[in-house]
Amino acid sequence: MSKPTGKQAVLLIHGIGEQRPMDTLRGFVDTVWKQDSEVQHEHAIAGLFSKPDEISNSYELRRLSTTKDRNNVTTDFYEFYWAHLMTGTSLWHVVGWSRRILVRSPNSLPARLRGVWWLLMITLIAGAIFALLTVLPDDIRPAFPPKWLTFMLGLVFAWGVVPILKSFVGDAARYLDAAPTNVKARQEIRSRGIEILKGLHASQKYDRIIVVGHSLGSVIGYDILTYAWPAFAPQIDTTRDGSILNETESMAASSNLNTELYRNQQRRQFDEARANDCTWLVTDFVTLGSPLTHADVLLARDTSDLKSKQEERELPTCPPELEKGKFSYPPKLKPRFLHHAALFGLTRWTNLYFPASYIIRGDFIGGPVSPLFGTGILDCEVHTKLRRGLLSHTLYWAPQVPGDEARIKTLRTALNLLDAGHTPQVTEEADDEEIDGETE
Repeated sequence: MSKPTGKQAVLLIHGIGEQRPMDTLRGFVDTVWKQDSEVQHEHAIAGLFSKPDEISNSYELRRLSTTKDRNNVTTDFYEFYWAHLMTGTSLWHVVGWSRRILVRSPNSLPARLRGVWWLLMITLIAGAIFALLTVLPDDIRPAFPPKWLTFMLGLVFAWGVVPILKSFVGDAARYLDAAPTNVKARQEIRSRGIEILKGLHASQKYDRIIVVGHSLGSVIGYDILTYAWPAFAPQIDTTRDGSILNETESMAASSNLNTELYRNQQRRQFDEARANDCTWLVTDFVTLGSPLTHADVLLARDTSDLKSKQEERELPTCPPELEKGKFSYPPKLKPRFLHHAALFGLTRWTNLYFPASYIIRGDFIGGPVSPLFGTGILDCEVHTKLRRGLLSHTLYWAPQVPGDEARIKTLRTALNLLDAGHTPQVTEEADDEEIDGETE
């Protein structure tokens, strides 16, 4: 195991829409670091330095590096910016993806998605009616609505609704639909994300990495972790200290898993893997407003199909899928290896969501993910008074207002910059650095 560096990295993955580089990251860092006096060192300024991002190789991106926190650890915040890889989206991409959801009975959808089904259907029918009324000859066209009103409503649809569908729904439609026209963009986004994650590992600068995904970024983050993990899947030398692995697997096999105890065990398992020279550094995966709450529709045909993919280890669960009570192999030999979908045997998953009602209140895009991906996930329900709780999908790290403190506290606790429950080990060289200096 390499010597501790006294540094950690946070990789933030933005969501849908026409995002601009660094906008999401700066707002996020402002909330979770600059405004959080409890995480900052008592003798340091709440410093933040904008440094070159040597991992992404993009001149549009910067690395936001903090001064030391209360554990004498510095944090580098990175953004995985992928919006430029999803250009050329047309309305037909949205139509093609929507068809997969609309051409089915709403009763076959989970209850949480039926309102969305009706909204999409009404929007589609309204658009078709406006288009038909606009082109119908006057002698067969109904008197109401008048042609001028139809024309104006058509303009609103063309210049208002369509751009929104393309800019926001379009990103999700293309990434979540493995149609031939979308495969290239999906491949580029995943490959670039994996490259960045591996670059953070290869830099040997960090003791720990936290991956945070908002909206569609949470799905991208899940995919990146899924595909990157097999290259790091650790070997556990059970002749030395493999008892923790046995405890973790025993806990994962329990029919009545205690989520909090399992999360503590995951951190112990991470430490054991590191002691066995494992190079995997991702301790935490944090999802905000995640569409993975609808994975049984978005990633599979239905709940049964999703479960089948999870059992086949195509889609990792938390805790991992077990075989004869184990997620390591071979069961009777030493050393043992963690299988290719066992990343949540040592990486914790925390999910924040605004409960939704009537589509516009809360966040209908996000929701709890533990019912579909496993009881080892900590689902955290949050609330906000901003905009009276309406259309809250973009408010997870928005500045707090009076009475809104619990939302920010939950986010900071999920991010866990101080690595609560774990005693950091900092090298003497790191201790000698100035607390409020611009360290590398």
